[in-house]
Formats: sequence, C-alpha cells, structure tokens
Amino acid sequence: MAYMALYRKWRPQDFSDLIGQEHISETLSNAISTGKVAHAYLFSGPRGTGKTSTAKILAKALNCEHGPTPTPCNQCVCCQKINDGSFMDVFEIDAASNRGIDEIRDLRETVKFAPVDGKYKVYIIDEVHMLTTEAFNALLKTLEEPPSHVVFILATTEVHKVPITIQSRCQRYDFKRITKDDILKRLVMITDEMGLNADKDALSIIAIQADGGMRDALSLLDQCLAFTKDELTVTQVRKVLGLVGHDWVWQITDALAKKDSQTILTILDEVIAQGKEIKQLLNELVLHFRSIMLYKASNKLLNLNMYFEDEEVLSRQAKEFTHDQIMQIIQKIHEAINEIKWASQPRITAEVLFLKLCWQDEAENNNSEKIMPMMNNMPAVNNKGASEAKIMALEQTVSRLDRIVKALSSQLANMQEQYKSAPITNAPMMNTSVEPRQNTVKRASKIVKNEPVHTNIMPMENADATAIWQNVLAGLNARRKKVVVACVNRALPYRIADNQFFIHFDSPFLQARTEKDDYRLLIEEVLENVTGHNLRLVCTCGDLKITQMPQVNTTLNNNVDKIQEIKAPKVTIPMIEDEDVLPQGDYQADIPMPTDEDYVDIAPTDVDYDNMTPEGKHTLQTAIEIFGGKIIPEDNK
Repeated sequence: MAYMALYRKWRPQDFSDLIGQEHISETLSNAISTGKVAHAYLFSGPRGTGKTSTAKILAKALNCEHGPTPTPCNQCVCCQKINDGSFMDVFEIDAASNRGIDEIRDLRETVKFAPVDGKYKVYIIDEVHMLTTEAFNALLKTLEEPPSHVVFILATTEVHKVPITIQSRCQRYDFKRITKDDILKRLVMITDEMGLNADKDALSIIAIQADGGMRDALSLLDQCLAFTKDELTVTQVRKVLGLVGHDWVWQITDALAKKDSQTILTILDEVIAQGKEIKQLLNELVLHFRSIMLYKASNKLLNLNMYFEDEEVLSRQAKEFTHDQIMQIIQKIHEAINEIKWASQPRITAEVLFLKLCWQDEAENNNSEKIMPMMNNMPAVNNKGASEAKIMALEQTVSRLDRIVKALSSQLANMQEQYKSAPITNAPMMNTSVEPRQNTVKRASKIVKNEPVHTNIMPMENADATAIWQNVLAGLNARRKKVVVACVNRALPYRIADNQFFIHFDSPFLQARTEKDDYRLLIEEVLENVTGHNLRLVCTCGDLKITQMPQVNTTLNNNVDKIQEIKAPKVTIPMIEDEDVLPQGDYQADIPMPTDEDYVDIAPTDVDYDNMTPEGKHTLQTAIEIFGGKIIPEDNK
C-alpha cells in the first residue's frame, strides 16, 4: 500500500478530534442532536484549521447508519465509504477548477435526485470564493431553497470575496488559528502513537513554524521524520527546516547591543556559508526582538507564542535596549524583509541593515552636535549660506507683492474718480467689451443666462433711452444676431419707467416677432448687461406722439468701435454658451443661418408686383426694408 501523508492519516474522524475549534464542534453537535441542521453552511478561516475535515465529519454524522448522530461510528458502510471518498451521496467539488456557470448548472440538475446510499446528499464546495459571478448567481436560488435531502457546505479562506447574497443564505462559521500549545499537544500525541522518541523542544519549533495550521504542522513533522529514523532532536529540526537557530540570533543581538559591526558581518558570512536564507535569518531575528519587547514590557516570559527563548538570555538582553530602540529595530528589520523580496543581492540589504542599526546612535549624536551650535549661534548662521538666500528671496517676494498692491489700488482709485466725474446725461451708455466667439449660430430654446458682471449700477433717472438702445444694438451685433438686429433696428425707444423699456414699431409684424420669447428674452438680457437693471421690454405699435424724434444709428452691423464711448467702467457682456441660437419658428433646425455671401441685390424684374395682392405687396415691401433690400435666391436643385 502506498504511503499516506500524516495530515491525511491523522485527519479528525469526529467532532471530538477537532483541535482548537470547540465553538464550532459543539454548535454542530447540538444542531444534529436537536434536529436543527441547516440547509447551507459557510466555513471560513485560515488554511489547515479543519474546514474540510469538519465538512466530512458533518457528512458522516448525517449519513451514519446510527444517525443522524453527533458521534458517527466510523464503522458502518456509509462512514467507511465517506472516509475513503467512495460514498455516492457526498460530492466534494474544487471550485478553483470547476468555477464556471456550466458546472453549477450540472450541479442544479443533480440536486433534485434523491440520495442513493444515505439519507442526505452533501455538496462540499472547497475554495468557493473562486467561483465566477455568473456561477454565484446561478447558485443563488438552489442555495436558498434546496430540496430537503440536500445540504450545502461551502469552504473558503477568503470570505470577503464571497458575495453577500451567498453569505446571507448560509450559516457562517469562522475557524480560528490553532494555538501553539494545541498544535504541540496534537504532535506529542501523534508521535507517541507512532512510537517515536521526539524532543518536545523540537516539536515546539515545528508548532511555531506551522503558524496556526495543523496541516502545516503535520507536513513539517512528516518532513522531519523522513530525515531521521527513531529520534527527533532540535538540531535535526533546524537543519531540515533551514532554521538559523537561536545561538546565532542571540550572538547578533549581543553584537547589536555593543555596536560591534565587525562581529555582525562575520556572523552573517558564516550563516550564508552554511546555506541559510537571509530572509529566514531576519524573520527569526525579528521574532527574537519581539520576545525581548514583550519580556521588557511585563518582566516575565509570557505564553504568547514566543520564539523559542531562554528566560535568562531575555532578561540579560532586555537590559541592553530601550523601548524605543527595540521598536525601531523591529521596524527596520521589517523594511529590510520587504526589500529583500525585490533585491538582486539580499546579502547587501542585510549588511546595510546591520550597519545602519550599529551606526544609528552615532549618526544621531553627530546631528545633535551640529544642531546645538546652530541653535546657539542662530544670528550668525542666518547671515550665511542657504538661510541668507532664503531671506533675500522672501524680501524680494514681499517687495514685489507690495508694488502690485499699490498699482491695483491706484488703478481702482482712477476708475472710481472717472466714474464720479462722468456727466449723468452721457452715462447711460456702457462700453461693451466682447470676446470673439467660436460658434456664431445658436439655438434660442437653450439659452443659458450668465450672471451680469457690473462694477457699478447705472442710474435710471434722466437716462437717455436712445443711447441705451444703441448699446443694446451693439451688443446684439457683437453676438452676431443679425436677424434680431434687422427686426428691431427700426424700433424707436421713447421711454424708461417702472423697470420697463418702451420701444415703438410702425409695423405690427415686427412688433409681434419681437414680443416672442426668444427675441424678447435675448434683448432683455442685453439690456440688463448694459444698464445693470432687470428691465422688461415693452413693444408698442400704431400712432404715437413723441415731441422729439431721436435718430437711431442703424448702420451698426459689426462695427462696434463706432459706438459712443463714455467714461465708465467697461463691462463684459457674457456670451450665450455652447448652444446654437436660431429664432424659433423662422428656421428649421437642420437649415444653417444665411451669411452675407448668400444675399443678392433685388432687380426690378425679380418681383412680379402685378400678380400680387395689396396685402402681399405690403408684406414684401416690409421684408425688403428690414433686410436692407436684399434677398436670398431660391435653390431650385
């Protein structure tokens, strides 16, 4: 018969054999005794702590011929078949290699069939966190409401990768690391059963190296037993496992306490010459300094899985270091261990570490010797070197900032003085400074109103409506709203009252078009930018008696520079952002706005006046006057 590894041979056979997981074994035993077995369990915890073994024990407890019972007999046919892996109703699935949705679909098809040999079908899915998202989703419904004869047991070492929807459908049991003492007791029992003469200190080293996993401990014991025959000693264990040994670790610690760098480098060379790993040396060294730290904190040898220590050595070495030194040494050793992972020459990393630890106090003393004279002679130092350069740079910066503040204050005072000296009759009009636009054609239905920026609000008493209107037309031209300007440049401004701006048309068509929301809102926005007041545009038409007929400049077009300049702060009229503006109702969205190149002069023969109605003639004549006697020829293509 082929040799069976110790961790398989000594696998727990019932709940009483479980080591270090009493909280789980007792809970499951009580659930079986009271008939409260759940349909799904989730076992999570570190490797080698008994998750899969517990799942098989639970499967035996449910399918034993004398059960369900918390103490399976391990003698009946069902128990023996489960132990040797031939039981047809226990399915052990490795989720790492069967992680797809197809495997879960096959599982769902087999779940509905009744058990063949036992009372329950038990599905043990190991490393369940390796399943894909689709596989988890396919498992949800079956896991939530499986048949009464099915029990799911999910095992994982990374429970955080299991979806919460899966976890909520299972009873979760967290396996903890097995303590050093529990592992040691188990190893002593196994070696006694095997009739081996094993040194307890040697087994203790194995228990420490197992790092809380019983399977790891048994694998290490199996490896050591292959090296020896009938006796297992500390020396043999250290040699097989490649451990450096406490003797060298103690020597390095004594050398660090004396700052003897030569001795440390000699010991390091001997360790490397014997084929020991540098990383293993640093791991054992940091464990030893952990023991020193704990001993110095409590003045006694605590049972905290400490590195194999001698209390006399700990007591002597703890007096050589302060608390801060011990913590700094542990921190720097950890940094060196991380660097070794990527270092091409780990020996150099270790040598740098030890020399740094030896020279650390010397470097700190040198720094303090240099700092004290600097503190005592601070004025002398400030006049030389870098300090002097920094002070000169700061002085230059302060001087430059002072000049900037004075210049800005002078400009602000001049602007305020100019505005105060400007006559009221010429003040209504504000110069517009407009930045060039990239997109000239905008859609009025998506106008974005910018907040007007005003340095001063224009007074409305005795304001010149004509001058304001010229600035409004200039603002529209600056925005390249030629169609809007063509519609309103014949309007006559005649009154400003009650936050209303009155303009008069001689054509009902032009009045009605201007009163539409797209034109009216645009003009009111420009009015607000020019005057600083939220004025409502009021359009009138018909007979209107005005004592004085002011002349409005209708040749603005793009010549914004010809607008009357006034002595007032310049105000930037915000442009309409990023949306094409087309007068609603006049153009379709897919027809571009006409440009000056599209217009042609009208010849007398271009219009057949004889066949037109009087009403049509009036409309055409009005349109010709609005667009300056130009039309766009019809495209007959």
